[in-house]
Amino acid sequence: MMVVEFGYIFLVLTIVFSFFQFCQPILENFIKNKTGEFIRIDKCADIVFFSTFLSFICLTYAFVVSDFSLEITVKNSNSELPLIYKMTGVWGNHEGSILLWLLVMTLFGFIFSKHKLKNIDLKNIILSIQGCLCFLIGLFVIVTSNPFERIFPPKIEGSDLNPLLQDPGLAIHPPFLYLGYVGFSIVYSMAVGLLIKKKCNKDFIALMKPWIFMSWIFLTIGIGLGSWWAYYELGWGGFWFWDPVENASLLPWLTATALLHSILVVEKKETLVTWTILLSIITFSLSLLGTFLVRSGVLVSVHAFANDPGRGLFILLLLLSIFGFGIFIFVKNYKNFLDNKNIEILSKEGAISLNNIFMVTISATILLGTIYPLISDAFFNKKISVGAPFFNAVIIPFVGPLILGMILGPFLKWGRDDILKVFNRLKPLVIFLFIITLIYWYFENQGPVVSIVSFTLAIWLIVSSLFEIFYNSLLRFKKKQKGFWKLPSKIFAQAIAHIGVALVIIGATGGSVLKEEKIQFQKLGEFIKVHGYEIEFNNIENKLIDNYRSDYATFKVYKNDEFIKNLYPEKRYYNTGKQVTTEAAIHSTFFGDIYIAIGERNESFNDFQSWTTRIWFNPFIIWIWAGVFFMASGGMISLLKSYRKV
Repeated sequence: MMVVEFGYIFLVLTIVFSFFQFCQPILENFIKNKTGEFIRIDKCADIVFFSTFLSFICLTYAFVVSDFSLEITVKNSNSELPLIYKMTGVWGNHEGSILLWLLVMTLFGFIFSKHKLKNIDLKNIILSIQGCLCFLIGLFVIVTSNPFERIFPPKIEGSDLNPLLQDPGLAIHPPFLYLGYVGFSIVYSMAVGLLIKKKCNKDFIALMKPWIFMSWIFLTIGIGLGSWWAYYELGWGGFWFWDPVENASLLPWLTATALLHSILVVEKKETLVTWTILLSIITFSLSLLGTFLVRSGVLVSVHAFANDPGRGLFILLLLLSIFGFGIFIFVKNYKNFLDNKNIEILSKEGAISLNNIFMVTISATILLGTIYPLISDAFFNKKISVGAPFFNAVIIPFVGPLILGMILGPFLKWGRDDILKVFNRLKPLVIFLFIITLIYWYFENQGPVVSIVSFTLAIWLIVSSLFEIFYNSLLRFKKKQKGFWKLPSKIFAQAIAHIGVALVIIGATGGSVLKEEKIQFQKLGEFIKVHGYEIEFNNIENKLIDNYRSDYATFKVYKNDEFIKNLYPEKRYYNTGKQVTTEAAIHSTFFGDIYIAIGERNESFNDFQSWTTRIWFNPFIIWIWAGVFFMASGGMISLLKSYRKV
């Protein structure tokens, strides 16, 4: 089909014009057209984006019409697949996901090219660096991961999309995650461009800030959607069990969180500029590292589509080149951004700096724990496993000081504060926290120590965030200024985001430390009790649905002898590939989830009416995603404010 050939041609055009975009600042000094101007770099950015977009549309069309002359559709689709999964199957594989990566990268370059900067030279350098990144990724696509690779003769039918990926979560999780990952490419380009130009001003910091917040918001939502998908599809706890592939997205999120706090200090006090630039380089490099870990085949996971050492080596070279170039330019030019301003520990910027150190340290520790098994296997021929005990032991000690910094930081003044004034300022908060803590410990003194401490810190953070809003409202009232809704948006943004962190802590603690689990053979009509609920195994039937058949179970949920609802867990058997998946059924409440999964039939019973069932009660688990929503909302408020300033 000619559409596929056009897709390949558009991909080639992306590589050609991204190379021109990269070389434009150099070439324009040597080549001039009749009007005295070489090809405009912003026009190159336009062509690069639209050619990539058209290439992606062509690939999507091949999936929708089930064009099995392409190797990618043969391996990742079939004619029985529902339309939604044919479309999401475009990025449910290595080749398509890297093309999506390239599309997002060109999109950010395209949007940035529309900014009207006074410093045209700086804008051209940034677009040139972004063009270089697009060229390298495009080269990687076409050399090692060509999604338009033909097979001959064409197949009559395709294999199938991985059943675990045949889920609505796949339709939205990867695009959001990539918008976060790849959004930091333009932040990287800005940072390196500043280093090359050797100067920085407030106007450019104001321009850089929205890109940082926007990428962080997308990354936060993407990670939240991923944890939601893993929870209901894989049965994970809704947060990291320190899986290496999941760590790959956590690493850039931690450094990005440090970055968005440091940009606030740069904006307010014109210090921490070098730290902000360095974090920009590191964050995008960690995004590339995540791509290497997932796509190289060095890690085995449902997320890891590739298993090709050649691809892994190419990505590793890309990572080393991009990170190495950024660090080289930083080491060469960072002295131009140094200042002689001392940061006092007892100040707002001091608290932010201290928390940044904690977050970067946590990130470095997770990075070491994630890649050390690979290093040990490659260089020492020893296979080791680094799991939850290591991460929990080294990470948890940092959480307490980090939360305390988030509690105290908003109440400190810029520049320098006085400890006695801070105490007087926070005296009502300290008294209130003390009372709340006593009440909580009185009612919850039987739980594990970890849960008591975690919940206490989370409650402190929520109360202090609400107190921050109340305190600033009171100050405005005393000064006879406008009321509550006229508070600076940064106060709302900060408080909402910090409440989100507290909710995630509560949800993660409840879903791990306090969860109840029952595994058993359960007969039809039999009741299982868990956390005050009675779960009756009511019925099971066989259904034929689209491209799979299903053992479709019905469970009735009761509490205090009152019927609550029916739950329908499944065991699915896919027609193509003969793969089997377990689809859990969940009843969510404010205080916890009833989570039911069905296993195999117990063949030892002659009547075949007994099945393996797993029933959990996961306390406060939905608070994780409520927390993600709060964090993203806080970031969105800051983003809107920063865009109004630009």
